[in-house]
Amino acid sequence: MKFIVYNVRDDEIPFIEKWGKDHGIEVKYTTTTLNQETVEEAAGFDGVSCLQTIPYSAELFESFKKMGIKYLSLRNVGVDNIDLPAAKENGVRITNVPAYSPESIAEFAVMMSLYLSRKVGYMRQQLDQKHQFHFSPNFMGRLMSEQTVGVLGTGRIGRAAIKLFKGLGANVIAYDKYPQKTTDESFVYVKSLDDLYNQSDIISIHMPATEDNYHQFNHEVFEQMKDTALLINTARGSIVDTDDLMYALQSGEIAGAGIDTIENESADLQDSRSTKQVTNPDVLKLSMMPNVLITPHSAFHTSEAVKNMIDISLGNLEMMMSGKTPADLVD
Repeated sequence: MKFIVYNVRDDEIPFIEKWGKDHGIEVKYTTTTLNQETVEEAAGFDGVSCLQTIPYSAELFESFKKMGIKYLSLRNVGVDNIDLPAAKENGVRITNVPAYSPESIAEFAVMMSLYLSRKVGYMRQQLDQKHQFHFSPNFMGRLMSEQTVGVLGTGRIGRAAIKLFKGLGANVIAYDKYPQKTTDESFVYVKSLDDLYNQSDIISIHMPATEDNYHQFNHEVFEQMKDTALLINTARGSIVDTDDLMYALQSGEIAGAGIDTIENESADLQDSRSTKQVTNPDVLKLSMMPNVLITPHSAFHTSEAVKNMIDISLGNLEMMMSGKTPADLVD
């Protein structure tokens, strides 16, 4: 039994080496991104662990079949870029890690909300662009306890975010197509998305990307939202129409945005060794706005999360190789 781990970041290496040693299993790792050109590196291995950052095509799974590889274990949640029917057709079983650390992403969403609520971007702009360092009436922010936070998606991450927002005194409302049976009186479900858009001072997105929610946040929705509202997206970039968001921020339809996920993310985004200069015009424009906090898909990134991603992903491969069915099997 031996595994290969693709898309490895430097911070993952100690956890990979420890897992292999603890379990007595040979684990090779590479910084290479898994794709059709690099799949040959997996020759002779029983299972593959990787990060889902780019589309995994039918051609890739055909290569898996030719090489006799039956197991692919993702170290993250998303499966929206994977040709699942092709994987099944070629006999490749796939697992993911649906809950490596909900608190990590939830804390990041709250951090973004506080940064924007307290106008820190405007303070940084004063210092960075004007080289001034003094109080300004324009820096006046809002307490979290003054605001209604709308949480969109009440799965593990959404519920962790609700707990934190509630702890800061916010009034929390939520919407989910499949609501929890109980809310523990920490929040209330609104009847419709329109209610969430209209009532929220902060909207924090915590749902997976689906065909139904592609560009759910568009010009029409931004017009519905309060002009003082903040949008926080630590979920998936495809949920927000970037062009419409840019217009909403520049025109004053909404007051600010925290963006950890962007549309059409490249594999380079997760390459910790990359020295490439940013050329994405949307990222450059957003980074210059004082009412925006944009980060490179890093909300998950804590030591606990990285350890769990490695342990669960490799553990799922071991289970499948042993003839067991992991709870994280993706149908």
